[in-house]
Amino acid sequence: MSNKFFDGIKHVIIEDDDPKPEAQAHPQPHSEAAPPVASPATPFTGSPVYQPVSAPPVSTQPMSEETEHVYQRILAKTNFNATQVAATIHKYLDPLSAIASLDERTRFKTAVVQAKAQEGLSQEKILATFDGLKVALQNEQESFAASAAATKQREIDDRQKKVQEVTDAIGQKQKEIAQLQQRLTDVTNELVAAQGKIQRAESQFTIAAQRRALEIDQEKAKYVSLLQG
Repeated sequence: MSNKFFDGIKHVIIEDDDPKPEAQAHPQPHSEAAPPVASPATPFTGSPVYQPVSAPPVSTQPMSEETEHVYQRILAKTNFNATQVAATIHKYLDPLSAIASLDERTRFKTAVVQAKAQEGLSQEKILATFDGLKVALQNEQESFAASAAATKQREIDDRQKKVQEVTDAIGQKQKEIAQLQQRLTDVTNELVAAQGKIQRAESQFTIAAQRRALEIDQEKAKYVSLLQG
């Protein structure tokens, strides 16, 4: 049952309290005497949509397929047409759809009069049914809110905790990397210093050895000269 039907029924019950159309349409609850011919009415097909005349318009925005699926689940739990009150109304309303001379409002008011006379269906019971649907809708909203909170804790809060743990681990590794980079710099400097020290030692030794070799050659030449003289 659409929201238009909800609002339409309440509009007819609350706004139109004049019993004259009822009396004109049905002097007695079981009578099907027709008033002067009115515009033909569309027979009720059994679908969950019935909108009495003068029902206030309900503006709806286009919904995505997923949102429409959620809406249909909510509708199934708050469907006026699935209530006993709606079944009682349609018990008397559906047969009147065959009478083309009755307009929608007259058929509906007549059906309600018959239901009241035969089964004690009152305006208060009809409106109370809508109040019950609003309570059911509120219950659905509260149930969803609780489920969403639990899902958030399970799917979001836990993952946020894991994200923080990984972030902290990255920070620790970055700290270790910085320490290793500093150690690498220190060891590299030590390596360069050791290489320079060895190179200087090698250079100094080569120069000293060459000098000593020259001195030996000169001293040898001196003794060769003395020995020949």
